[in-house]
Amino acid sequence: MNTFIYRSSFPIKKKELFQFHEDPIGFQTLVSGATGVKVLKAPKSLQVGEEVILEINIFPFWKKIWVAKHISYKKNEFFIDNQEKGPFLKFEHTHRFLDEADGGCILSEEIQIHFYFWTISRVFLLPILFLMFHKRHTLTGKHFGVKPKLIFCGYS
Repeated sequence: MNTFIYRSSFPIKKKELFQFHEDPIGFQTLVSGATGVKVLKAPKSLQVGEEVILEINIFPFWKKIWVAKHISYKKNEFFIDNQEKGPFLKFEHTHRFLDEADGGCILSEEIQIHFYFWTISRVFLLPILFLMFHKRHTLTGKHFGVKPKLIFCGYS
């Protein structure tokens, strides 16, 4: 198993970026950028125990239900959701919000991930994950009228 990391710098305060994720507009904004995703149950908050249920198109005519539950939360610092049911063998997603010296912040998305035939699939998943998180960070920046700066993308 590996950890996929996508980390960007945003020229906004950490508290504002966290609040965006905490407000319903954050979830709506990020899901609106995902192709082939239907929200069956949206989270009411980021609090521990909240559940998200999505129907995702894996391939044409093959849909999969994805259930994720929030398992950890510290306001303005991080929240973690974990796949309970879905396409991956493991998918635990940590969203970290870090201060930068210049008053901006860093959003670090860290996913402990495992998939079938991992030695091969990790190669094919990397560009998919890159594009997905690039789009998410771009949409987040667009909400604030800023452009995020990519710091790191890859497995650790």
